[in-house]
Amino acid sequence: MINVKNVVLSRNFAQPKGFIVHRQTGSWVRGTWQSVEEAPITLSGTIIVATADDLEQVPEGDRVKGAMAFYSPQQIYVTRETGTSDQIDWRGERYRIYHVAPWEDFGYYKAIGVRMLGV
Repeated sequence: MINVKNVVLSRNFAQPKGFIVHRQTGSWVRGTWQSVEEAPITLSGTIIVATADDLEQVPEGDRVKGAMAFYSPQQIYVTRETGTSDQIDWRGERYRIYHVAPWEDFGYYKAIGVRMLGV
């Protein structure tokens, strides 16, 4: 398989200072979610506007406004047993991750994030 990690991190495409991911973890205690303090993490990678094909993969894709695609060799998460979906700050906006394509065999993860209003 071809590893395209170098393309994702290329200075021709990647964000020069990376992007901030807000990752919140926690656990279920007696049916209630108990979150741990949010941990901001800087990831490296490329950010582009989500395409129509990307939005077809997202639930209710026809209603999505302000979607972006984030490519990174570091893992990006959607809601899972140990935490909620990652949120990414980029250009003064925050995006909640709705979908992740785990292309780790090719050296990267592709995440679709939707702009959050009022954050």
